[in-house]
Amino acid sequence: MQPYSPSEKTSEVSIELIIAEIRSTRDQQIDELMNERVMMAFLEHYYNTIAVSPVKLAFLKSDLIDLKKTSLDLVFYSSLITQMKQLKTLAVTGTHQLFLAELRGVFQKYVSKN
Repeated sequence: MQPYSPSEKTSEVSIELIIAEIRSTRDQQIDELMNERVMMAFLEHYYNTIAVSPVKLAFLKSDLIDLKKTSLDLVFYSSLITQMKQLKTLAVTGTHQLFLAELRGVFQKYVSKN
């Protein structure tokens, strides 16, 4: 039996595998953002923010942990699920616009509005 490779196209891809791959990719993104350097780079890039109070950072990390514990919002990710099903692929990048939109929803609460 050959090892599973998410980047390969297969003849048939189940919805369950697609959902698992999307969740895994989202969780990897969250894990990376738990690193304070990565988090600050994200804040600087998307919000032009170079400093956040330690209290806000703690709440932000808590919200990211909570997001990771939640199940995948299938309605929110339905377009990606459909696209992956049509392309018969399990490949998805962590920079997909839906991942960024979901993360921005969390970060938006903790950055100043310009």
